[in-house]
Amino acid sequence: MTDEFDDVRDHYRATGLTERLTTALAAFGPKDQRLTPEQLGALDQFHTRGLAATAELARLAGITADMSVLDVGSGVGGPARFLAATYGCRLTGVDLSEPFVDAARYLSERTGQSGQVSFQTASALELPFDHGGFDIVLLQHVAMNIADRGRLYREIRRVLKSGGRLRPSTSC
Repeated sequence: MTDEFDDVRDHYRATGLTERLTTALAAFGPKDQRLTPEQLGALDQFHTRGLAATAELARLAGITADMSVLDVGSGVGGPARFLAATYGCRLTGVDLSEPFVDAARYLSERTGQSGQVSFQTASALELPFDHGGFDIVLLQHVAMNIADRGRLYREIRRVLKSGGRLRPSTSC
């Protein structure tokens, strides 16, 4: 691990994130009450323009139900849950921050989507997936944190299926 890698990971480390989310979500009702991705939109879309940007990115990417989508830098998983609910696709998210991944799993349980979305702690520069496993890779406000863009895009190309597509946000 490099100092730069550690600095980025430490910047996005959030202590007690799942507990804070649990407290905030009490406003929606009891812990066993299912929530929708739209209800969580103000809490789990950590990028400019929030849910509207995620919807636009998905439309531009041409996501369909039969696709396997990778969200690199998935944060607490808001885009993944929204896209899975909207398009019926399978979504995998990776994020460098373990507390974000734990929160993403918790929120996915609250929306009843744990079977459709999954999250792993991993670096975008060393994706823990086989070659050619994804139809689409999404990036929202991630590449700006990565100095070695060549390595990032090689890794993305490696995990894309032949004919697969990368769809970064415009601020990538």
